[in-house]
Amino acid sequence: MPQNKSHHYVPQMYMRLFARAGDNRIGVFVIDRRKFIPGAPIKGQACRDYFYGKDGRTERALGDIEGHAARIFGEVVRDRRLPAAASQDHEWLIFYLGMQHARTVGAAEQHNEGSEKVAKSILRTKAELEGDREIVEALDRVRIRRTNAVSELMSYTTIGASLLADLKLVLVENCSAVPFIASDTPVVFHNRHYEDQHISVTGYANVGLQLFLPLGPRLALFGFDAAAYEVATDARDIVLLDDPSEAALINDLQWEAAHAVMLAAPDMPEQLLQSSAATWSEPRQRERTVFREAVVEPSDNEMRTRHGSGAAPSAVTLDLSFVRCIPPQPEPLGTWDIPPFRDADRVARVDRTFDHMDVLDELRGR
Repeated sequence: MPQNKSHHYVPQMYMRLFARAGDNRIGVFVIDRRKFIPGAPIKGQACRDYFYGKDGRTERALGDIEGHAARIFGEVVRDRRLPAAASQDHEWLIFYLGMQHARTVGAAEQHNEGSEKVAKSILRTKAELEGDREIVEALDRVRIRRTNAVSELMSYTTIGASLLADLKLVLVENCSAVPFIASDTPVVFHNRHYEDQHISVTGYANVGLQLFLPLGPRLALFGFDAAAYEVATDARDIVLLDDPSEAALINDLQWEAAHAVMLAAPDMPEQLLQSSAATWSEPRQRERTVFREAVVEPSDNEMRTRHGSGAAPSAVTLDLSFVRCIPPQPEPLGTWDIPPFRDADRVARVDRTFDHMDVLDELRGR
């Protein structure tokens, strides 16, 4: 039995970016209780017992990744400079961003929600065709969950994180009166270019992708598709943000993505958190995934259907003065349209790697 049963899905080293120097306490806002705890011990936040299993292997591997990330974040905060593109530290940073995005309770719940909608639709269609009203009525009372959703997501991200490597990374220095906050789902994707679509266009390879990760109350990492946006920075490649409304917009991305708690500096003004909690109370109740279904080939004894699920579109209109969209606003996506990729060849190579992994899994199963 592993000694460490409490597995953090947001690393303690990351949460310390919001703590006072030398302290291990952080501000935590519990969303469903609307309660702010200004001095909560970091050790007890964003963790679950045996979240990554009981053999300890995944936890140890994540610990190694976190060690590299902790060193990089320390240098970034101190020097206000990101690792050079294509350097070893840049590769570690990209890998951490992908893994952190996939390893949380929020990510696992969204994965489960999409899978449940697809499974229930298939079962409902089958029961309706067979005239089984009992099954149809029971489905609304049933929960369907994947056996190990977080492990599946992390497996995909081990390869898929490479699709983030072409994003341009800059720092956003917050000089405004509204400090940055984070959540228990701190790596957030958005797409200003494809707002107002019927689905979220925030796949790792999508045109117009944007990435945000707060690095404390006064600094954030911003990644973006350089072919879709121009970003105004100073000579150090840093965005200087002094508009509190824009800092609040970036914080809104965290409120939208959060699973259960917001993370903040201990001296975060509670009234700002309470105000945002009231604003986000209703939007946070909506479903996180969009489900699509269409009948393809009906006949007297057979019905073929097409299913799809994806993240629901963001409710945030991310109008930031330092970001300018370059291409024209795209046409609305059709129900079954595939959002465009930044580099289709890279996506094809990654897909082939996934195929090879599936073959290896089949061989191991024999």
